[in-house]
Amino acid sequence: MMDFEDDDPGLVFAIPDFYRPSKWLLDIQQPSGLLFSQLRIEDLDKKLPDVVGQSKEQDVFFRIPDFSLGIEGVTPVPNISPELKSMPSIPQPVEEDDVDIWLFPQDLPLKIADYQSWDSFDNEKAKNLHSPYITEAGPAIFDAAVEATRDYLQVNNTGHKVVNARVYATSLLALALGRNSVLFAWDEGKHAFKPALAEMRISGYTSEALNSMLALFLDCGNLTKGLQAFVDKAYSKRRSPGQIALADAVSTLLRTTQSSLSEAASKCKSILQLQVLFKPAHAILTCFNRIVKSTSKTRSDESMLSTIFEEILLQEHKTDLTRDVLVEVLSRVSHPWLEFLGEWLGLQREAGLPLTTHGEGKSFVKVADREWIDEAGMELQERDFTLDYDKVPSFIAPEDARTIFEVGKSLRFLRTHHPEHPLSRAEVIASANPPSFEWKYSWQDIVSVEAKALQYEKDLTNAIHDFSIQPSTANDYALNRPTEESTFPLDFFGKPEEDMQAHVLASIDALNLPLYLDPAPDQLSLVLQKHLTSELEVPTSSESLFSPPVSLVPLLAFNPLIAAQARVINGMSMRMFFQSHGLHRHLSLQRNFHLLGNGLFSSRLSHALFDPDLESAERHRGVARSGGIMGLRLGGRDTWPPASSELRLALMGVLTESYTSDQPLAQAQKGTYLEKSLPGDLSFAVRDMSQEEIERCMNVDSIEALDFLRLSYKPPPPLEAVITPIILFKYDQLFKLLLRVLRMLYVVSALYQDATDRTSHWQNIGAVGNRFRIEAHHFITTLSSYFFDTGIECTWRIFERKLAEIEKCISSNSNNLTLGQNEGLDKLRDYHERVLDRIMFALFLRKRQKPVLQLLEEIFTLILQFSKISRERASLEVGKSDFEEKCKELYEKFKKKVGVFITVCRGLSEKKGYGDKKISSQVGQYGLFDGDNLADENTIAHLLGRLEMSSYYGEPQARR
Repeated sequence: MMDFEDDDPGLVFAIPDFYRPSKWLLDIQQPSGLLFSQLRIEDLDKKLPDVVGQSKEQDVFFRIPDFSLGIEGVTPVPNISPELKSMPSIPQPVEEDDVDIWLFPQDLPLKIADYQSWDSFDNEKAKNLHSPYITEAGPAIFDAAVEATRDYLQVNNTGHKVVNARVYATSLLALALGRNSVLFAWDEGKHAFKPALAEMRISGYTSEALNSMLALFLDCGNLTKGLQAFVDKAYSKRRSPGQIALADAVSTLLRTTQSSLSEAASKCKSILQLQVLFKPAHAILTCFNRIVKSTSKTRSDESMLSTIFEEILLQEHKTDLTRDVLVEVLSRVSHPWLEFLGEWLGLQREAGLPLTTHGEGKSFVKVADREWIDEAGMELQERDFTLDYDKVPSFIAPEDARTIFEVGKSLRFLRTHHPEHPLSRAEVIASANPPSFEWKYSWQDIVSVEAKALQYEKDLTNAIHDFSIQPSTANDYALNRPTEESTFPLDFFGKPEEDMQAHVLASIDALNLPLYLDPAPDQLSLVLQKHLTSELEVPTSSESLFSPPVSLVPLLAFNPLIAAQARVINGMSMRMFFQSHGLHRHLSLQRNFHLLGNGLFSSRLSHALFDPDLESAERHRGVARSGGIMGLRLGGRDTWPPASSELRLALMGVLTESYTSDQPLAQAQKGTYLEKSLPGDLSFAVRDMSQEEIERCMNVDSIEALDFLRLSYKPPPPLEAVITPIILFKYDQLFKLLLRVLRMLYVVSALYQDATDRTSHWQNIGAVGNRFRIEAHHFITTLSSYFFDTGIECTWRIFERKLAEIEKCISSNSNNLTLGQNEGLDKLRDYHERVLDRIMFALFLRKRQKPVLQLLEEIFTLILQFSKISRERASLEVGKSDFEEKCKELYEKFKKKVGVFITVCRGLSEKKGYGDKKISSQVGQYGLFDGDNLADENTIAHLLGRLEMSSYYGEPQARR
């Protein structure tokens, strides 16, 4: 019973007092005469007889169960004697300490839920309650079941040796650290740890459970031994700086693992805790083992750096500290390579002997024999710097690698040909305090790198400008810079003997002191300790919450400094090429002679080769030369090819007189004839040809008759960086084709003169012959006009405008000494090569246009055959009927070939995308050498418009 005032809503089984008056009537005096006002129904529980005596052993089914809740202080109700049964029961007052069986005691606190976990093993207050399960009954009962002969658990551990748990745990710790112990020893033959006992276990564990945990410790021990062997071999056999740096990082890993885990293992109280402790160590040891295996003897340091960087990319998404460990390892291992990168770009002084073409290469800079075939067909070799892409780490893009290589190569050009230049002096560059290449992984550090690069570029340009005004400034820079001698003076000389003795004694006392070791660990040790124990915090200077992706770190950390150095060196090297070595003059030389851009040269060469009125340079026995102008007279002789002496006499003075005609009068009259050497030793030469080509060349009436003649040009040593052998080969191919076109122009002009000359016997040749002559003249003149005007002149004007723009940027009056990052000599060389590619495309000299060129050569051959029979008809060697028959046959072939040629050209002009290929954005990105204006434009439509505007060759024969 309880009152409403004490009503507790949590006591759902409490019986309320239903006879209690309302609390609103407590203040009113109750009358005593009401019915049932004094009647109280007593609690039935207090009147029930005691039934404790009914509990007997034989009466189990009907006995009342014991509801004792185990409450202390509750005593059982005593049995009532028979004498007291007849006495009326007197209601006893209910004591406060009586306990209702339906209610929980109010004085006892509720127990906290006992959650089972592995942490309860460390709790000494945990109650050892008896459990019906054998696995929870204790190790003694479990061991008894395991060792039983009947093998109740069916684990087959009856014959296993039971070793001390402490000894086994100590042996596991030594095993994981790569040490020998009582239970595990290193097998040199198998290169792995082996247990001393084949079958063993500890109390409370089966061998299968121990073996499942033992695998982790065995792997850690074997990996530790393997990494230690790598370290020993690296210091004794390896000479690579990168591998030595990797060995040092591995040694730091092993040292930190030994110290950190040995201390942390002393706090472990079970094998399971020891296993959890070594899981991070196993992960990092496995990662290092993959890196070490990939760095075999045949692989380079750059491949090793690529492996580490790729491993970092794989670990970037993980939440553990493996990425941070590998990042520190990459910073250590890449330090030698980054030092060489700074030396190649000129940011640091070269350690040891400077890198030259006479020595061996280093890293991605390879010194090799550059082989090529010159215009004469001779195989030439020259040692030069080449870029070895296999030695470039994967975190450096190929475009950036080429920029780095070309900038360093331009710097070597300045040091070789202009040793007095400010950039050739290391002290001038050092005066600008160039920063070094370092890995940066936070946005604040990356912004700082960019700011330092811009400041370095500004300081370097100021130093170059000051040196240009006053060359002695470089010596001032060298004097103002502190040296080792000025920083650490040797103060022995000029001192008395007592001072020297005191100095020596002080040195002895300093050497007697114990070696001072910096107790502060390096960054790699701190990161490893945090990874292994998860207790230490790595101090970081970065305040950024988000770091850039690792894949972008090399671009963001290295490119600002590379770009700054490239802008300065590109500007100065381009200035030297144009102002000191006359690059523009040499390029114009190729235009005037290889591309027949000089009108005087084209005219003189045409007359010297084809004019039959000139005196023959051929030597005849008993006939003296008259001393007049001599020529080869290709169309008026039977013997071919000419001798070398005849060729030399016929072409003597053609190049020199044509070259001096474009020069100012004062310069043209300067010096004698023998002193007037052409740039690059420009001269005529004979091309080296195969036997088959020589046989075709020996036919005076063939289109290949002049293929033996070529122009020999060798660029001066500095200019070969822009005018390469490949470019010279393309010039030679263009000259070979243009020389054929020049011959065809002379042939069709001669046909027209013979037809109109009254003294010629070639009169009344008929309609077919006249039509052939007119159409051949139209075809050749139109084709040559297209070649020279559209194919060459239009493209070369674009190149000339580009050269003028470059000269304007690098003019001496300009205060800007730099060019863009992608505006170096290599980009100018690529632009020059693309100019020639576009010209060759317009002249049908590309590889994919070979069928069109062969069709054009067949048309040339038919015209030459017609010219031959015309000469024979003019000299009355062929009769009129034979001439007309052959002329008609050649004309039909000519009409058919020209029709096919026009059809093919029309198809190419209408082909979608033909000739509209745009230059890749990676080539000539932005800046001066943006090659969008040099795309292979489809200009064949221009040729079609000139050849045929009325579909003359496309109509059937019957309609004409």
